[in-house]
Amino acid sequence: MQTASQWIWYPGDFEIYHHLQLSLRREEREYQWPAFWRLDDCYHNVRFRKKIVCDAPEEMTVFAHGVGHVWVDGKKHPFKHPIMLAAGQHEIVVHVARPDGLPCVYVEGAESASDSSWEANEFGREWLPAGCNGLYLNREDDPNHFTFQYKKIVPVSIERRADGIVYDYGRETFAVLEFEQVKASSDIHLYYGESLEEALDTEHSIIIDTIPAGSTTYRCTARAFRYLYIRCAEQETFELSAWYEYLPFNRIGSFNSSNELLNQIWETAEYTFHLNSREFFLDGIKRDRWVWSGDAYQSYLINNYLYFDADITKRTIIALRGKDPIATHTNTIVDYSFYWIMSVHAYYLGTKDLEFVSFIYPRMKSMMDYCISRTDEDGFIRGRDGDWVFVDWAEYDRTGAVCAEQMLLAESLKAAWACGELLGKGEADYLRRSEQLKEQINARYWDEEHGAYIDSFESGRRNVTRHANIFAILLGIADDRQRESIIQNVLLNDEVPQISTPYFAFYELEVMCQTGQLEHVTKLMEQYWGGMLALGATTFWEEYNPSVTGLDHYGMYGDRYGKSLCHAWGASPIYLLGRYYLGVSPTSAGYDTFVVEPKLGGLEQIEGTVPVNGGVVAVKMTSERLHVITDKNGGTVRINGKEYSLHKDMPFVLEIGGRLV
Repeated sequence: MQTASQWIWYPGDFEIYHHLQLSLRREEREYQWPAFWRLDDCYHNVRFRKKIVCDAPEEMTVFAHGVGHVWVDGKKHPFKHPIMLAAGQHEIVVHVARPDGLPCVYVEGAESASDSSWEANEFGREWLPAGCNGLYLNREDDPNHFTFQYKKIVPVSIERRADGIVYDYGRETFAVLEFEQVKASSDIHLYYGESLEEALDTEHSIIIDTIPAGSTTYRCTARAFRYLYIRCAEQETFELSAWYEYLPFNRIGSFNSSNELLNQIWETAEYTFHLNSREFFLDGIKRDRWVWSGDAYQSYLINNYLYFDADITKRTIIALRGKDPIATHTNTIVDYSFYWIMSVHAYYLGTKDLEFVSFIYPRMKSMMDYCISRTDEDGFIRGRDGDWVFVDWAEYDRTGAVCAEQMLLAESLKAAWACGELLGKGEADYLRRSEQLKEQINARYWDEEHGAYIDSFESGRRNVTRHANIFAILLGIADDRQRESIIQNVLLNDEVPQISTPYFAFYELEVMCQTGQLEHVTKLMEQYWGGMLALGATTFWEEYNPSVTGLDHYGMYGDRYGKSLCHAWGASPIYLLGRYYLGVSPTSAGYDTFVVEPKLGGLEQIEGTVPVNGGVVAVKMTSERLHVITDKNGGTVRINGKEYSLHKDMPFVLEIGGRLV
């Protein structure tokens, strides 16, 4: 019986090739804007091999995207021609090259069927398990084209104006526009807008398109918008269809509560996240559509509380890393290299996928060694020419060795050591450097007068912001005394500049959750994310400042409409509500064991579901009663200082007063 076949390629090259394509698609007005870092490409000349034993004769046919041939037991054969394999042992080698894309192979057969049991080689030294995924299972598929699904959407209103037509699709979307039966003697101009103001401001709207005069049909590239303004056109001159382009993720996580605003925030966060979950986890769907490591790190955590889709996480990690040798920090940003290293260990803790760790570890090690090579004699890292010390969009003392960067470096060293230990390749030097660096951080950056960590000791300004102090708690660098000091002198101190981006609000609110301030977190989510909803947001923004008004809400980077109004890092309430309100988290890799420690956070009632690596936990809680059920073993309920074993498929019900029902 024929075994299921799938397309195979050199491992990691599918992700690297599609990252290259994605990184060239950014457009603003009438020009393209490729990513401003080195973009790696797939190998274009690849071999595949497999040794098989046939219990009975079988027919094998090899298909490929590229040119080449098949060797069977030393004899060459062409592609697409059936090859008879006698009973017994055979050695198969397929050579395929493609200069303009991803070389890949599809083998139909029984024992010979192509899958990850095949090996691949780029004419270097090492043969590796071939790459594949569940998206390309049919001979007619082409892994050079990423597979999306499409759903027709219709506008909620169409408004005729003197100089054109305005379509409102009701909420932000990412869609392909198709025009048919076009009857226009002059060009038709299209202006896309996340806001109505952007669509109508034809001089400044960022995304535009033109249907050339004389066209009878026209298909636009998929783009982000809510509003579409078609200038100099009558509705009768064309038929317009819009097709939402998406991936069909399985939504496992859910949240509902007695607070309707919080429920709306969760749903809007989910839609925001879904729009930005595509080939990889993107930053935003309108402007960059690039893969940024710091943004992606948060997306991995959000994903674990919503879809728990391991494939998109792996695709994103591979795409961001690219190939050796390393030429620059990830996305040219120092801290983003550290997030990339940390993400591998975080992925393992969620999935226990040792096979992926084994595949990516050589690239993890070379990235770690690159970062070490850029440290000084004290183990500190500084931004050099071409490096971007980001941390956050905030006023920050970035002189010399920045404290927040050292904290992330210490954590990435520990993550690299831990992954090496899993594989029996642990680098003891990584752990030693991490511990020494933490000592240096406390010696050079802790300021007793301020009761907090300063941004930089080299400038002499002794400036205190929230960022390093948040990391000090999250990453376990601060001791108990320092932790309490930071809470009082930084987190609860309004004189310390507030966080203004959802990006760093993610970490600040997590610290507040960890330090028992959930009721305050609830109020902040209502104010910050609820503030965007009050302004009509249908997805969450890259940045929100409640003190600005009008068009100023849309501006960023010196551009009137430069701000992304659909940004993945705005979806953090999904993580916060699942992790700290529903209270589900792993206590060992892959959720072999996990804890359920729900908290109301000032709400009267909460309920929801959380994925746990192949299982689901359902939680429902009021001030009087807790109900938990899961389809996975290994759980523990922790409530009111007590612990109770949670058994698969057995409801756990507890009166909060302590009586077990």
